[in-house]
Amino acid sequence: MVLKMSRPTRHPLTGIYQFRKRVPENLIPLIGKREIKISLGTRDPQQAKIAHARILATTEAKWRQLAAGLISLSQKQAVAMSGEIYRTMITENEDDPGPPHLRQAGLIADHLHLRPEKVKILQLTKDDALFEKVLETYRTRRNDRAINDYLMQHGYRLDEPSFERLRTAVAHAVLQAKEHLLKLANGDYRSDPDADRFPTLDLAAREKHASQPGKYGIAQVFEDYVAEKKVAPATYKKWIGLISKVAAEVPDIRDLTGDWIVDWKDRLLKSGLSARYVRDSHLACLRATCSWAKSNRRIAVNPLDGINVAAPQKTTTRQKWFTPEEASIILKGSLAPPPPRATREMASARRWIPWLCAYTGARVGEIAQLRRHDIQEDGGHLLIWITPEAGSTKSRNPRFVAIHPHLIEQGFVDFVKAQPKGPLFYDPARHRGGKAGNAQYNKVSERLAAWVRELGVDDKRIRPNHAWRHLFKTEARAAFMDVGARDYMQGHVPATEGEAYGGYKPHVLAHEIAKLPRFELG
Repeated sequence: MVLKMSRPTRHPLTGIYQFRKRVPENLIPLIGKREIKISLGTRDPQQAKIAHARILATTEAKWRQLAAGLISLSQKQAVAMSGEIYRTMITENEDDPGPPHLRQAGLIADHLHLRPEKVKILQLTKDDALFEKVLETYRTRRNDRAINDYLMQHGYRLDEPSFERLRTAVAHAVLQAKEHLLKLANGDYRSDPDADRFPTLDLAAREKHASQPGKYGIAQVFEDYVAEKKVAPATYKKWIGLISKVAAEVPDIRDLTGDWIVDWKDRLLKSGLSARYVRDSHLACLRATCSWAKSNRRIAVNPLDGINVAAPQKTTTRQKWFTPEEASIILKGSLAPPPPRATREMASARRWIPWLCAYTGARVGEIAQLRRHDIQEDGGHLLIWITPEAGSTKSRNPRFVAIHPHLIEQGFVDFVKAQPKGPLFYDPARHRGGKAGNAQYNKVSERLAAWVRELGVDDKRIRPNHAWRHLFKTEARAAFMDVGARDYMQGHVPATEGEAYGGYKPHVLAHEIAKLPRFELG
C-alpha cells in the first residue's frame, strides 16, 4: 500500500503553490480550523517543494507538541522561553528601531509594572476600585498577546502556574528588550551586556519538574476527555482555567477526595462567587472530567458524587423578552447610518442581525456566523441554513429557518447576493490568530450587545442578544405557530420522541414563519 504524501498544490487562479494539510481531529478545537493553508509564494515547483518541506516539518512539530498536552515549566525554562521572545523583539527591530521618543513612550507600561518610581500616574476617575482593576490589568496582562502568539507558534500548552511564571519572566525580558532598542534608537549599537542571562530552552528536562503525573494528571485527564468528547471550543476556553487551578493544588486525580472538593467549594463561595456560578461552572467542569475518568478506569469512584451547591432560586422581576418599546428602539437603531469608522461587515451586522434574530429566533452567534451560501432557495422558498460548519450550534445539529416575508421586502436577499463569498458579518482576513473559543462571530455578538446597551436598552435584567429568542417564542405562540416547526427553527429539543422523527419541508417552514406578525416601527 502506497501512502499519499503531502505535497505542494497549485492555486487554480494565481498559479502560486500552497501548503495545505488537514488538521488532526483531536487538535481542531485547539487550532480552530480543519485545514491549514499557507501560500508558498512561488510558481516554481522546485522552490515550492523546498518551502513546503520546511513548513511541513515546522507544522508537524507544532502539532506533536500540542497533542502532548499541558506542560509544566520550571523557573529556568520560563526564563529560557522569555529569552526567545526577547531575541525575536531585537531581531525584528534592531535595523530600524524607530525614533527615540517613541521608544521612550513604549517603556511607560513596563516601568509602571517593574519600575513604578519612574512613572507618574494621574487618576481621572472617582471609582478607586475600577481604577485599581484597570491599572492591575494594564500592568500584568500587556504582554499576553505576545506570549500567546509564541506559545501557539511552537505548540506549547502550559498549565496555569507555568503561564503565570512565564508572564513574570516575559515582563522582565520585554523591559530589557525595549531598553536595548532605546539605545539603538539613539545610535548606540553596542551589544546588550545582559543578553546572555537567558539559558537555552531545554524541554526534555520538563518531566522532573512536571506537576502532571502521566495519564492520571487532572489536567491530562481533562485534555483526554475534551479530545474524546469533542467539547466545544467555547466550553474548553471556559473550563481550562478552572481545571488548571484544581491541578495546581491536586495534580493527581487519584488524590482527589470528596473532603477536598467540599473545602474547595466552600473557599470559592467565601471568595464572593455566587452559588449558581460555582455549581454551573466549577463543579460542572470537575464533575464531567471525573465522570469520564471513572468510566475510563482512571479512578474507581467519582469523588463528586453526592456533592452539590445549595444555589438559591433566582429571583426574576421582569419577563425575559424585549418589550415592544425595547424591540422598536433596537430595530429603529438598525436603520440609522452606521458610525463613520465602522467596517462594512459591522455596519451590515447592525443593519441585519437584529431583524434576523427577531424573525428567526436564532441565537445571535448563529446569525453572526452566516455565510453567503447559507442563504438558499428550495422550491421557490428562501431559507437560512444554520449549520455547525459555519461556526457552532448549541445542539451541533444543522437546521433550516424560513426567511420571513418582511426580511425579503427590506432587501435582505438582495443584500446577500451583493456580498462576496464567505461570512456576511465579519472579515476572516482580520482574524488575529485567536483560538476557536474566541471566534470572530463571537466578537460580533459582543459588539452588538454593547451597541444595544448604548441605544438605551440597558435593563440589566435582560440579555441584550438572547431576549430575541424569548420574544420569538412568545410571538410564535400568540400566532398559533406549529409547536414542532417553531422548536425546530429555534434549534430546541423536540417535545416528544415522536416529534424527533421526520423533518420539515421548505413550504411548511415558509407557511409557519409567515404567521409571525411584522414588527411595525410607525
